[in-house]
Amino acid sequence: MPKVLTALRIERSPGYREAAYDAIKEAILSRQFAPGEPLIEDQIATVLSISRTPVREALAILQHEELLAPRNGRGLYVRELTREEFVAMFVANETVEPYLARQAAVLATSEQLGQIKDAIDHGKQAIAERDLAGALRSGRDFHRLVGVSARNRPLTQFVARNEERTDLYLLSADRAVDVTGLDASNREHEAIYEAIARRDPEATTRLVIFHSVSIRTRLAAFFNSAEDEQSMAQHVAIGAHP
Repeated sequence: MPKVLTALRIERSPGYREAAYDAIKEAILSRQFAPGEPLIEDQIATVLSISRTPVREALAILQHEELLAPRNGRGLYVRELTREEFVAMFVANETVEPYLARQAAVLATSEQLGQIKDAIDHGKQAIAERDLAGALRSGRDFHRLVGVSARNRPLTQFVARNEERTDLYLLSADRAVDVTGLDASNREHEAIYEAIARRDPEATTRLVIFHSVSIRTRLAAFFNSAEDEQSMAQHVAIGAHP
């Protein structure tokens, strides 16, 4: 059973489901549960010191979010995403995120800018500690907070959920992902943050497009079909023209 799970102390009944959801999701996205590993309801309830009902409800939400999936009618497992799914979700996010970042450059509050900066700092610390799961978490926080700053909740939720699933795919293939290579992503996040802080929507948009292209280059093994290479070339062309 994952070490990240510990007994919960909740004062109100609906909070058990929310706390169980948070704890189980963190375990999944921290590689405490491996892709393809079954999640045993009774065991999780015992470790969390709560009843099975909130655990069952939390697992149902995580299945809806496609982090878990049934297998042969024998319970829920950490979902194993395909390369095609990974690429499709990446393309979906790189289509949406330039808009969110552009809006953030106009609408972000001082408090929100501070939260974005904190996410970047957490990324630096995780990279220094060679903590792949932590580095990916900081990236998810960065993209989610940019969306929050853009004040578009539906698109922010869309991006955040895709980020979780693409990170789950990368964690399952961690031998192909060098945590120190994520330092480039963190530097790109910092450049985007600085453009947002300067209230420069045009520069912010260009930097977000460049960030997507840069990720495709660093993780070329995940974008190696002819169709993907063509898409990457198109993004390079777009990013080259202000």
